[in-house]
Amino acid sequence: MNKSKYILLVAIVLLSSLSMACVTEDDSPADKNGSANVVTPGDFESKENQTEPAVEIILFHGTRRCTSCIVTGQLLDEVLHTYYSGEVGNGTITFREVNAETDRKTAAEYGVRSISVYINHELYPDALTYYADPDRFAEEMRKKIDEALLNGS
Repeated sequence: MNKSKYILLVAIVLLSSLSMACVTEDDSPADKNGSANVVTPGDFESKENQTEPAVEIILFHGTRRCTSCIVTGQLLDEVLHTYYSGEVGNGTITFREVNAETDRKTAAEYGVRSISVYINHELYPDALTYYADPDRFAEEMRKKIDEALLNGS
């Protein structure tokens, strides 16, 4: 095997390992219910004012979380509270983080294999692309959320 092929093979193996770092199991204690940082309508208003969510956002992660999935969760929470606090408050938009290792039922329902963001049961592959650029992340996420709100599903 020549040197360039060897380097390419090593790079692929390393990148594969890094992409799965968020969903590898370890001996860390699991969350009580398999999720964290849940934004629910009850946080803001009484249950009588709740509506069926028009936009459901789920960030799947593993027990050992990498920087990109931690920051993505923080940025999502910030976008929702900055631009959509009314919709979050009345239950039109919900956001939750799910540990795919401890909530295997939900992970299986979505077919989750690695860190990922789903909006209304559809994978949003670009969600992790801009985590290092908060302004661009907010811009792109707002486009996707606005689209989901317009579609009403």
